[in-house]
Amino acid sequence: MGVLLLAHFALLLSLPGAHAPSALFVLCCSVSAAAACAWRSTRSSGPVRRKWDFLASALSLWSIGGFLALLRILDPALVHIRALGPEFYFLIYGIPVLLAISSSNEDRDTPLFAALDSLQALFAVALVYLELSMSELGKNPSIGATNLPLFYGMGSWMLAAAVLLRTVAHPLGEERALYRILLAYLGFFALLATPWHDTCVFSALPLGIYRDLLADLAFLVLTAGCLLYNLSPEAERSPVETNSFALVLNNGSPILFTLAVLALGAMVARRHLALGMSAIGLSLMTYCFRAALLQSAYIRAQHALTRSQFALREANAQLRQLSLHDALTGLANRRQFDLTLETEWSRAIRNNRPLSLLLMDVDCFKALNDLYGHPAGDDCLQRIAGALQNSLRRASETAARYGGEEFAAILPDADIASAVLVGETMRKNVLALQILHEGSSVERFVTISVGVAAACPTAEGTPRSLLAAADAALYRAKQGGRNRVETEEASLVLLAPWGE
Repeated sequence: MGVLLLAHFALLLSLPGAHAPSALFVLCCSVSAAAACAWRSTRSSGPVRRKWDFLASALSLWSIGGFLALLRILDPALVHIRALGPEFYFLIYGIPVLLAISSSNEDRDTPLFAALDSLQALFAVALVYLELSMSELGKNPSIGATNLPLFYGMGSWMLAAAVLLRTVAHPLGEERALYRILLAYLGFFALLATPWHDTCVFSALPLGIYRDLLADLAFLVLTAGCLLYNLSPEAERSPVETNSFALVLNNGSPILFTLAVLALGAMVARRHLALGMSAIGLSLMTYCFRAALLQSAYIRAQHALTRSQFALREANAQLRQLSLHDALTGLANRRQFDLTLETEWSRAIRNNRPLSLLLMDVDCFKALNDLYGHPAGDDCLQRIAGALQNSLRRASETAARYGGEEFAAILPDADIASAVLVGETMRKNVLALQILHEGSSVERFVTISVGVAAACPTAEGTPRSLLAAADAALYRAKQGGRNRVETEEASLVLLAPWGE
C-alpha cells in the first residue's frame, strides 16, 4: 500500500496534471478499500457484519464513480452526462456510509426495520438523481451557483462527526474496531471532500495535483485498518454496550438518516416544491412509523418483563416453600423448625405465655427398614407425618420432621398438661394406623415414643433449654419401654399446668 502511494507521488512529481493515471491510482485504492471492508464483513457477525456490508457497498459505489470519472477523462464526450455520471455515485456513496453509522447495533432489528431503511435509502437515491437532473451542474460543470459541492463537503464532515460520537460512546467488541477504523478514514475523506480554491473532488476528480494523494491516503487507511486492526480477547468477549450515553445514541441514531433525507428533500424543493415536500412528508412518515414500531416493541418487552418478574416471584415463593418443607413427608423441615422455635420463643417472652415442645421418635424404625425395605419405611414416615399433623389443635401449632425417623411439634401458648394431651393423642393416632411391624420389640404395629417439655420463656433463657428438656424426656420414654409419653424437669420447664 505504501508502494502504491509512493508511485502515485512519483507520477505527479514527474507528470503534473496527469489526470488519467492519477484517476487510475485513486480507483485502485478505492477498490482495495471496498474489498477490505467485504473481507472484514466475513470475519464479523450480526449487526456489525451488516455495517461492514454497508461500508463495502459505499466504497463500491465510490469506485463506480471513480471508474466513470476515468472514462470521462478518456472520452470528453461524456462530460455532460451528470445525472448518472460520477457525481451521482459520489453523492449516493454517503447513503450506505450513513446507514452503517446510524443503524442500530442490536439484533432486535426485524426485516421490517430493514425495509424502512431501504425505503428511505431509495428516497435519498431518487432525490440525488432529481437534484442532479435539475441542477445547473448538468449544463455547466464549472458553474459555482450549485450547492451540491458544498453539500458534499459538509456531508462528509457530518459523517465524520457522527462516527466520532459513536466512538466516544465507548462501543465494545467488533463495533469498536469498525468505528475507530471508520473515524480515521472519514477524517481524511472529509479533508478530501472540502472545496479548496474553487476545486472539489465532487465535481473534478481527479484533480491531477498532489491533493489526489489525500484520496489515496483515505482509502489506504481504511484498507489497512480492515486488514490489520485486531481486537484484544477481552474486547471480543464484550459485545454489548452498557453505558447510558451509548444506549441513548444507539436508539436515537436512526434519526440521522431521516435528517439527511430531509435535507435532500429541501434541496429538491427549491426547484420542484411539490416533489420536495412529498419526499419530506414521506420521510417523516417513515420515521414516525419506525418510532411507533420501536414503541410497540418496547411495550411488548415491558409486558414480557412484567410476566417474567411475576413468574420469578412465583418460582422464588415455591423455592422458599420447598426449602422450608421436608420433601418426603410435607411437614416443616429442620430449618423451618429452628426458625419457628426462635420466633415462638420471642413471642412467648413478649406475651408472657408458655411454650411447649414435643419430640417424637418412631420405635424400632431401623428394624422396619431392614425387614420391609426402604420404600416401606418411607411410606411409614409419610403416614406417621399425616397422623401427627392431624393431631394438632390450632393453626399456630407446627409439626416438623426433625431428622430421620424423628419428629417434633411446637405448641405456642400451651402448658405442660395441654402438651401431654397432644402427645398422647399423637401416640394413639400413630398406633391406630395399624402399620404392621413384626420386627418391633414393642408392638406388632408401628409405635412412637414422645418427650414433652414446657416453659415460660424469659430473656435470660434460650430455646436450647426447652429442646434439651424435650430430648431428655424422649430419652426417658425410650428407656421406659417406648410407646409412651414422658416429661422432663429442667431449668425453665413447668411440669404443673399453667397458672397453678
